[in-house]
Amino acid sequence: MKIIIVGKGVFGKAIYYILRKNTQDVFFAKRDNSIDSPEIVVLCVPTQSIRDVLPLITFSKRKKIIVNTAKGIERTTHKFPYQIIEDVFGDNVEYYSLMGPSFAHEMLKDMPTLVNIGYRSGNRNARTVKKLFQTDMFRVRLTEGVEILEIASAMKNVYAIGCGLADGLGYGENTKAKLLVLAIEEIQKLFLSLNLQVHAGATAGTIGDLILTCTSRESRNFRFGKYLVNSSTDEALQKVHSTVEGYTSLDSLARLARYAKISLPLASFISQIVISKDKNKQEQFMSFMKKT
Repeated sequence: MKIIIVGKGVFGKAIYYILRKNTQDVFFAKRDNSIDSPEIVVLCVPTQSIRDVLPLITFSKRKKIIVNTAKGIERTTHKFPYQIIEDVFGDNVEYYSLMGPSFAHEMLKDMPTLVNIGYRSGNRNARTVKKLFQTDMFRVRLTEGVEILEIASAMKNVYAIGCGLADGLGYGENTKAKLLVLAIEEIQKLFLSLNLQVHAGATAGTIGDLILTCTSRESRNFRFGKYLVNSSTDEALQKVHSTVEGYTSLDSLARLARYAKISLPLASFISQIVISKDKNKQEQFMSFMKKT
């Protein structure tokens, strides 16, 4: 099966490295022309770029197979990647979502990693897709449903900002563990309000991804939160030098909470910190901690 990877960033290169262990028929999309005649397209571009690259894809098969790896929410439409794909291709897509705790540089070093690939109930090629991605060190668990994985993956970026803020303020592991508990509770609360069932085996793409992003100083969202302690929002974004999906997802997450008719206190607090011009982050943080 011819596989085309869209996006030659560090994660795209890591996915290429993984796939090449199982097949030689994998290529990067060229920048100067359309993405011609693949059987599978793997999206390794930021969520904000997905809609721009989709018109370039010309499939060889009538039923398109797309594997998305982007985590976040489209800022202009408040849509998740699976919804963007539906906008462009309708239901003529066999769609998968690869989510989980997976730093690219560790994938390239063959460090043991566990991820989920979410699929829809009608997908006929789920086991084939799993086989293409799974290696001895890069383990894949199939789980039905893409919504929970993509929602959790967007939310964890927001919560990682809060954990980075706590770290920058000098708080330790107890405090970050508390924030993780609050984050898990809010994610579960949102799933329940949206009537989304979390199927067995989805822990890697939900809780696992949250833990990695919220506890690692290598996380862009974590570093952004840490920079906020002594920098303005614009300055913190510049220091990260890369896409901060948690920042671009804040408005959309608030909108989703209103749609679900629930409150997400931790997510709301993080949003207030990001937009606030008050330099006393310590006082704001402690005020929130005393209420939760």
